[in-house]
Amino acid sequence: PNPADANYISILSPISGDKEIEIYTLTGRKVLQTTISNSTLNIESLSAGFYMIKVTIDNKSKTSKLVVR
Repeated sequence: PNPADANYISILSPISGDKEIEIYTLTGRKVLQTTISNSTLNIESLSAGFYMIKVTIDNKSKTSKLVVR
């Protein structure tokens, strides 16, 4: 898991291009959907807790755990 203490997280990938971001609660409710062109995502709207973050670039997706403190 990637613990986040700040209002922003960095999303790094060897694949370049716009990043489609989806963040879900552990119960599957989507709480954030956005597209970023850089590597910084603003997460200040998220409450402390555990989430799943799905990043899609050029139709290639990866899902990871995200911990917001």
